[in-house]
Amino acid sequence: MSPLEASSGSDQDLPPWKLIANNKRKQRTDLVSEWADKNLGSSTPRLPPPDVNNVRTWPRQSGHLTERQLEITSTMPTQILQKVATKIWTAEEVLIAFSLNATIAHHLTNPLSDIFFQQGLDRARYLDQYLAREGKVIGPLHGLPMSLKDVMNLKGHATTLGFVALADNIKESSDDVVDRLFVAGAVFYCKTNVPQGLMSGECDNLLYGCTSTPDNRLLSAGGSSGGEGSLIALRGSPLGIGTDIAGSIRTPANFNGIYGLCPTYGRFPCHSAGYSTMGLINGVAGPMSASIDGLEIYSRTVLAFEPWTWDTTCIPMPWNEAAYVQTKQLAAAGDLCFGFVSHDGVVRPHPPIERGLRELKQALVSAGHQVVDTEMLDANDDKWNTALRIFCADGGKALRETLELVPEPAAAGIMVPSESMALTAGELENESKVLLKMRQRFLQRWQDTAHLTRTGRPIDVLIMPSGGHVAPPHGTMEYFLYEAISNIIDWPCATIPVGNVDALLDPSPDPNNLPVPLSEDDRKNQEKYCPEAYENGAICLQVLGPRYCEEVVLASMRVIDEALGRGPDNML
Repeated sequence: MSPLEASSGSDQDLPPWKLIANNKRKQRTDLVSEWADKNLGSSTPRLPPPDVNNVRTWPRQSGHLTERQLEITSTMPTQILQKVATKIWTAEEVLIAFSLNATIAHHLTNPLSDIFFQQGLDRARYLDQYLAREGKVIGPLHGLPMSLKDVMNLKGHATTLGFVALADNIKESSDDVVDRLFVAGAVFYCKTNVPQGLMSGECDNLLYGCTSTPDNRLLSAGGSSGGEGSLIALRGSPLGIGTDIAGSIRTPANFNGIYGLCPTYGRFPCHSAGYSTMGLINGVAGPMSASIDGLEIYSRTVLAFEPWTWDTTCIPMPWNEAAYVQTKQLAAAGDLCFGFVSHDGVVRPHPPIERGLRELKQALVSAGHQVVDTEMLDANDDKWNTALRIFCADGGKALRETLELVPEPAAAGIMVPSESMALTAGELENESKVLLKMRQRFLQRWQDTAHLTRTGRPIDVLIMPSGGHVAPPHGTMEYFLYEAISNIIDWPCATIPVGNVDALLDPSPDPNNLPVPLSEDDRKNQEKYCPEAYENGAICLQVLGPRYCEEVVLASMRVIDEALGRGPDNML
């Protein structure tokens, strides 16, 4: 059954969970069809043949959008805001343009979970009336459409976490950060798909189905913010909010070829009190966008609300413009230093990612920047197993209890911890000591890079693989450490696209000249590679910076984009 369709025929023999899922999918399909019929003239948009897997540019090719609408959906957030504020565009037409792309995107890759385009349209019209009446914008995000990952709470809408049992888990209040963004003028119009229980690096659940990347629909959109990644890649949203505890912003950004920022815990707000938890490794909320501009405007806007005054998890640290400017000045003087790491000591990345590292290194050198090779990632730290023990400290109790509510089975690829993985308070305390020692060792290695740079300072940021592979075929992702490293050490980390898989440039290695595997995980990862299996997958790298130095990471990404020949107005 297509993820966009309800089952046909008799439902009397179906289990309760499937009846609930079929009903929710039908509601979703009806909403999409109604909007499409009203705004596209047909309940179903024109679609490419089913065997066409690269659909990234289909919204433009479909012929459904006018030239003006195509211009809107190809414009970065700051410029959208400027044009709405100066009445060149209306908030209403901006919302309609992105909702049309979202409608087409939904039929292509299944990114949406909750659709409320009409609510967004009503909000956009109100903002246009406010601007006409008051002669000023309501706030810094006046008229900007924003999509929300399912897990972000929005009053009047369900937060399902990908569970059938939570299909009607309607929230009576929004997360505080969502409320602040609304006050700033954001227009919310949809929520996006996630894996069941957020417990996967891919994006599949029994409620709304599987989400794909538009670069190749045979490949995964990543998890757990997979719906956000896929929607943004198809220009169905200019800016979205994802969450990340083990790569859940950066994996989807990586698999969909967009930008994403995972901040230090405590820098940005996430969920409101009553929804948040504090642990040894904490989830964070951060922006996802087709431009660095989107990441920056989110960061500046949220910090301007002084979240430490209303969220006890946030530290009192405003946007640091001095650090942002200084990073650019260092780059202009040739004194910004990029560290590079080729692998984590456990798994070598596939050839496309190795090529991405080589080409970026050469681009930075050609642009006059410092580049040094490092071995920052110590395989002996056993980072992933430490993280896994912490993540599974309850022995899967909460996950199993939710699965038993309807009940519903675990979706394919969902990690359900065994009860034997539960930790006692004493065992969890021991893991906390291991984690702190690990973080201290990483900090020391960072400081030790000072002897590698010509400035005598440590490296400014670290460039590393985004994973062991690009977006994989559905159901095949197994190795997560590259994505989880920044959460484990709690440093800010962003994803930056650098290309796409090319069979001519990324051939399979000579089987008679393979390197000795670093580990069993490495052997399995290398055996999976052939360029045809990952055709046209996005190649992304990660940019890691010191704790609470999000501005340095963002400014460094600007420098990287420039070195790659992209202008400040670059949109992917």
